[in-house]
Amino acid sequence: MNRFYLLILLIVGCSTQEEKSEYEKLLDYEGTYEYVNQNTLDIVASEPDTTLYAVIDKAKYPLNHIALDSFTNIQDIPVVFKRDKSNKVISYRTSGQSFALITTDFEKMEMFPRKELFYNADNYRYEKPKETSDGLKTGLIEEEFKNPEPIINMVKETIKGEFPDVHSILIYKNNKLVLEEYFYGYDENTPHQLRSATKPFIGGILGIAIDKGFIKSEKEKLLPYFKSKYDKIANLDERKKELTIENFLMYRHGMDCENNNPASKGNEQSMMQSKDWVKYTLDLPMVTKPGEKSSYCTGCPLTLGSLVEIATNDQIETFAKENLFEPMGISNYDWTFEPNQASMNTFSQMSISPRDLIKLAKLFKDGGIWNGKQILSKEWVDKTFQMQDGDYGYLWEHKYFVIDGKQYNSYLASGNGGQKINIWPELNMITVFTGGNYNSYELYGKSTPPNEMIPNYVLKSIK
Repeated sequence: MNRFYLLILLIVGCSTQEEKSEYEKLLDYEGTYEYVNQNTLDIVASEPDTTLYAVIDKAKYPLNHIALDSFTNIQDIPVVFKRDKSNKVISYRTSGQSFALITTDFEKMEMFPRKELFYNADNYRYEKPKETSDGLKTGLIEEEFKNPEPIINMVKETIKGEFPDVHSILIYKNNKLVLEEYFYGYDENTPHQLRSATKPFIGGILGIAIDKGFIKSEKEKLLPYFKSKYDKIANLDERKKELTIENFLMYRHGMDCENNNPASKGNEQSMMQSKDWVKYTLDLPMVTKPGEKSSYCTGCPLTLGSLVEIATNDQIETFAKENLFEPMGISNYDWTFEPNQASMNTFSQMSISPRDLIKLAKLFKDGGIWNGKQILSKEWVDKTFQMQDGDYGYLWEHKYFVIDGKQYNSYLASGNGGQKINIWPELNMITVFTGGNYNSYELYGKSTPPNEMIPNYVLKSIK
């Protein structure tokens, strides 16, 4: 009789295990774990897409399930979890190192765009953005767009998860904020990582330093400013001696530096392995004359940020606070500019709320004026936006879309993960997207969602 009951229990137990969903199986791995450099990361199971994610500093990276307790990370490196005798996960191993589970009691990142509407997105109802004391006027989308339906559909598609990890969508049209939508637990009070979208604003801060006389002109030679900081610059030839500040502002540096080229000595990943990212950049060999052609290089804005500190004899964060952020009423942000290995996880990036991104973009759109006050000279803004199709200005990029034979032009601040701040001068419009599609180019061989959402929804509403 006992054997019979034992057999029944075994059958029921196996059946219960088999009935666990794929999502429920992933819950076994959730928790806060040790990570490199005495940091931690969270492992979180996502119900909407049945995927396990490693979450580092609010950025999530998918783990691809291979078999049993084995996964691969975004670099296709194995990540293998280990269980104890009671079958509970206790650690993971990757790249020859083991990292222990610290706790399963942690604040789990929101994995639904909007959980209450995920399965019935058609119940979404547009609402006019709230007018606050931040200086932005708000308006109704139907009053500023001839056909707002594509934009409304874009929001619904985002709620459904069709545009994953888009964290916010804001549209400012005809000097009114007409759309403000947040997803995945983000809201108007959440400063968002900018990644490389920080760079154009460093250009603006440099412009203020020039406006105030700390630097005579962007036409000045670059290297003399760094004599006091670095005793010797490597690969110093006649071409490098001719480098100007403007060459770095326009990414026309002539150095062996191209972010998306693994063979380039100055690509971002190689730079980040060095102790001093500015010194590493200035030491790079020259391959062409400065000013001949543009090549996107992270070391350029980092060097210019360091230049501001040398010229003003102040930290760039302090200079920016006093001369840009405070005059614009921007206080809800975070920025530590430290171009070295201390920033391996933070990338010396700004984190700013999306509404404040609208304000910063409006500053440039309006010729450097905010609330009637000239924060940045119109001359600098005009120089910033003197760029050819698809090229760079003063750390901004010219981005355009062609729809039905018509070209729509914008000035773009762009960052890894889907950070897109576009100024559309001909449309009197600013669009802001923030997101968490980090390393999407490398992972999926495709661009981030805003590159599809802008032409297929926003610009189609213009017509």
